[in-house]
Amino acid sequence: MSTIDVITLIVFAAAILTGLALLVLADWRRKRPRQRMRERLLAVSGASRSQLQAKVVADLQRAQAEARRRRRRQALGSLGYYLNRLDTVAGAGGGRRLGLTTGLLSLTATALLVLGVLPMAWWTALLAIVVVPTLLALMFYRSLVSRFRKRFLNQLPDAMDTIVRASRAGIPVTQSIRNVGLQFEAPLGPEFRKMGDSLLLGNDLEDVLDDAVLRVELPDFSFFSVCVLLQRESGGSVVEALENLAGIIRARRDLGLKTKALTAETRLSGLVLSLLPFIIVGMLYFVNRAYVEVLFTTETGRILLWTAAGMLCLGILAIRYLSRLEV
Repeated sequence: MSTIDVITLIVFAAAILTGLALLVLADWRRKRPRQRMRERLLAVSGASRSQLQAKVVADLQRAQAEARRRRRRQALGSLGYYLNRLDTVAGAGGGRRLGLTTGLLSLTATALLVLGVLPMAWWTALLAIVVVPTLLALMFYRSLVSRFRKRFLNQLPDAMDTIVRASRAGIPVTQSIRNVGLQFEAPLGPEFRKMGDSLLLGNDLEDVLDDAVLRVELPDFSFFSVCVLLQRESGGSVVEALENLAGIIRARRDLGLKTKALTAETRLSGLVLSLLPFIIVGMLYFVNRAYVEVLFTTETGRILLWTAAGMLCLGILAIRYLSRLEV
């Protein structure tokens, strides 16, 4: 072997050893705690950035869709206002459910007229097909409004506490409204989310709160709107005002529960009196069927039966009115 071959082998081996040393050194640098932490932070920050961008795009698309829907409702005038109100108290699709319920009641009444269960006359057809389903739909709507108010007022003090804590931390009220919409469930969460979406599109805070007040129609929420607007105009702290308002709402809620407990006996008596005629008729039907069938097979009996049903409804409404105490 010549000298040139030996030198070539030595240089080749040195190059291989140098490469291996560099690979080992690079692997050692990657395995150091500081380097591992840096790589993980870069990976997390990249994933977080992409997720944040996707979230911002989704929020913007939702806000734009809500803005288009609001413009369509505003073009309908008073009908659009009532549709917005119905969506607020009954949730998305509440209007369809209410219309479907009213239609089913009208179809049921028509079937009873055709089968001869109800007396065939113009006034009975008008009552059964139009008046009674409309009244039942209105009663169902009032129950939805009552449930919405109760649930919304139960969540409103906690939402105010969230805004108070955020304000003490230096977060603006507009951002706090969006956070409340994301953190709370229905019915309060969707309403605050709508306000946050409107603010995201650059709408004025006063216009956004005015629209929300029209949808919600609660005095306590109107006070909240006034507090926020006064804080924006005067530049004072909204913390103390919202804390006092949250305390007042909680006190009213406790007083309402006390009044409900005090009127429990009256409401139970009304329930028993409402069920008593049906129980008596059912027992008489099994004991002496011919004695009860007169009410269903004769014209006079049907008139008496409808008169008794109307008087029973009036009595139930009177008992409910007397046992209801506004707080």
